[in-house]
Amino acid sequence: MGILSKIFKKKSASDKASLILDDNGINSIGGKASSEINIPELETSPIVYFGCISKNESHFPKIDFDLHLLCPIFIDLQSPVFFDYSDPKKPKLIRDNVDSNFYQLFEDIPSDAYIEYKKLNFKIENAPSRKIKVGVHEFDMVPGEIGHTVIPNWIHDENWLNCPISGNKMEFLFQIGDIDDSETVNGQEILDKESFDPYLHFGHGYLYVFYEPESKVVGYINQL
Repeated sequence: MGILSKIFKKKSASDKASLILDDNGINSIGGKASSEINIPELETSPIVYFGCISKNESHFPKIDFDLHLLCPIFIDLQSPVFFDYSDPKKPKLIRDNVDSNFYQLFEDIPSDAYIEYKKLNFKIENAPSRKIKVGVHEFDMVPGEIGHTVIPNWIHDENWLNCPISGNKMEFLFQIGDIDDSETVNGQEILDKESFDPYLHFGHGYLYVFYEPESKVVGYINQL
C-alpha cells in the first residue's frame, strides 16, 4: 500500500484516540519478549512478538494485565486468529471452533524462525492533527501516529470478531498499519528470501486487534 493510500484511509477515522510514537509512552511496539512470556508454536509460521499494552493504559481499563502482543504474521490473517490470555504469561493459540486459515504462505520462512523488530514506545491520546505535506499534496495527520483506537476504520466491509470461547461480540482495541521506524533487528536474512520489507508491517494493510474481557481472548484480523 502506498503512502498516499494509507493517508487517505487514516484520514477518514475522525472519532479516535491515536497511537503516537513517544519515548515516554507506557506501551510498546516491536521489541523482545521477556523470558517470563511463553510464546506458543504454530507449524506453519513463526509467532512474532510485536509489542505490549501496559495494564496501566487508561484507554483500556478492562485489561488488567500487561498484554504482550503475539501474532503469526506470515499466514493469511484475513481470517481471524485468536489467543487465550487466561494466563497472561502463557497465551494459548486457539485452534478449535475457529475459521482461522493456518496455511503456510511462505516456505522460506520456517515456523521456528526468530523474527524481532526494534522496540518503540507509544502513548494513546486524543491529539490534534496537523497539515503535513507529501509531495505537492497536504493532508491532515497526527504526527507520529501508527494507528488508532475507539472506532475501526475498515478498508473493506466491517468484519467484527466474536469470541470463540464465550460467543460474545469482542471489543475493538486498536488498529495499526506500517511501522516504518520499527526495523528488523533479528531475522532479516530469513525475510529477505521472500523479499519482505525490513520494517514491521502486516501485508501493508491494517491489523485490527480485539479483546473479550470475560474470556480474556485477543483476536486479530487483517485487511489489505
